[in-house]
Amino acid sequence: MSGGFSDAAASNGPTGGEASSAGVTSEPASGGVSIVVPVHGRAALTRRCLDTLLATLLARPPAAFEVIVVDDASTDGTPALLRSYGEAIRRVTLMRNRGYAGACNEGAAIATHDTLVFLNNDTEPWHGWLEALLAYAAAHPAAAIVGAKLLYPNGTVQHAGVAIGQDGYPHNLYAGLPADHPAANRSRRLQAVTGACMLVRRAAFERAGGFDVAYRNSLEDVDLCLRLGEAGSEVHYCHEAALTHLESASRGRAQRFEASVARYRERWRDRVIPDDLSIYAQDGLLALEYRDAYPLRLSVSPLLACLAGEREQEIETLLEAYAGQVADLMAEVVRLSALAGMPPQRPQAERARARWGALAPRRRSLDHRAFLAHANALEDQVRELQQRLQDADAGAGEAWTGAQGEVAPAFTASASLGYRRLIERVRAAVAEAVPDGASVLVVSRGDHELLRLGSTTAAHFPQDASGGYLGHHPRDSEEAIARLESLRRRGADYLVLPCTSYWWLEHYAGFAEHLRARYPAIEARACAIFRLCGQEAATAGRAGRAGDDADAATAGRPGSATVGDAGDATAAQARAVTAARAGDTNTGRAAR
Repeated sequence: MSGGFSDAAASNGPTGGEASSAGVTSEPASGGVSIVVPVHGRAALTRRCLDTLLATLLARPPAAFEVIVVDDASTDGTPALLRSYGEAIRRVTLMRNRGYAGACNEGAAIATHDTLVFLNNDTEPWHGWLEALLAYAAAHPAAAIVGAKLLYPNGTVQHAGVAIGQDGYPHNLYAGLPADHPAANRSRRLQAVTGACMLVRRAAFERAGGFDVAYRNSLEDVDLCLRLGEAGSEVHYCHEAALTHLESASRGRAQRFEASVARYRERWRDRVIPDDLSIYAQDGLLALEYRDAYPLRLSVSPLLACLAGEREQEIETLLEAYAGQVADLMAEVVRLSALAGMPPQRPQAERARARWGALAPRRRSLDHRAFLAHANALEDQVRELQQRLQDADAGAGEAWTGAQGEVAPAFTASASLGYRRLIERVRAAVAEAVPDGASVLVVSRGDHELLRLGSTTAAHFPQDASGGYLGHHPRDSEEAIARLESLRRRGADYLVLPCTSYWWLEHYAGFAEHLRARYPAIEARACAIFRLCGQEAATAGRAGRAGDDADAATAGRPGSATVGDAGDATAAQARAVTAARAGDTNTGRAAR
């Protein structure tokens, strides 16, 4: 748990007022539940969450629950909004931003009940959600943590538990599947669940020391689950407890810092046991038929995965593109709904099935390429509208203030819409600059779409021993350089750096200098392409290798653009940022 309340003030509901609570914790009462809601800005979201939450608690005796809202140093109208709820909630105000883990720990420290429920302020609980969680916990006394089923506003699954993938990282189970799919409606024991709605027994929480505050708005929930599991407790998923989740609309994906991933990687990645394939098999989505000799026969549900490799069908590629596009557009609907403060409609399962059915492969008459082109055009139009709204907000000079004093946040155009258009531009740049059959490395963060580069042979960078995506970024420039040079010696001809990865040139300054000094680069609208092979690269490389005595032959060659031409290793990034502000290249998906 975090140490004391040196930067917090609390109001305990019925007592009213703002009372200092430095160094104070509350003794838990037997029975009952303390619901802890951490908030940081986004007052409109918080109002929707609290209104819905309190409505679901009307039938419970007041002594059987408490709602603790932790204001994590909000700078908008959140303090005024929380005061308007009076004795219906308990308020904790943090004077400096502590992040999700720190805010939750502070709320748990003043809780008066022996069962804690951590709840994001971008959720909307359904009727009976809390009763289902408490009943499940009572029926499974070994479960220290119980997670809930979270749905997107369109009625599809966002979280049905967390599985540990073959890459060693946690992944939400069955995101994007219909809410009524049997696999998402199976309560079970798992290794982890999300903290967006998580019941935790207080005794277990305190034994674990609470959330690890070294994580920053990412993976602290999975870390807590794994630590409790390692100590002998169980973690379960309860499908009967359902909520709508406007995922990451509160604190945002962009704040899921690499430091959190690095901490998880250091602590858990080599110790956890991947369980995703066994879960898929249990749910009938994956099956193996064993024969006397290999190859085995593998059956995979099209809802679960697309086949890759030489036998990949065009329809599977298109469906994969559809899925990504629907996910991105749904995220933007969520953001716009949250901004407007209007509750999005929750379609019934029948409507969801009808909508997905329109995209089913059986519709042979559909021109898939034309459909995808039309979807790309719509995506561009939405991006243009968002940019206009962002520009209008920037020029207004005054923020909108609601009736409860909440201040609407300035709208920011999405960094994800237009990502497929960016991929097309990368492909065009590679087709123009790279000869057929060349071996190309792509800084891809595991996105296979970026490897579909026509007649070239493309691979992930960085990559593991089998050639697949490594699963994480290099620790430092030294590792990045070592990996690049190893692959270059094994035949890699080019390195492609999409504009969404230009941050590498700043974060890995030594790596950027290595590229600048050795390899000529061509800057296109959507990427930078470094030539690692041939006479130009070999000659340029002599400047940085002991025993070589020639200068770079291509320095200053007309028509050749290199990172070194600008005299600065981050010049390419600076130009990309300038272009992004004009709306040209700010199309990269934050998760990549």
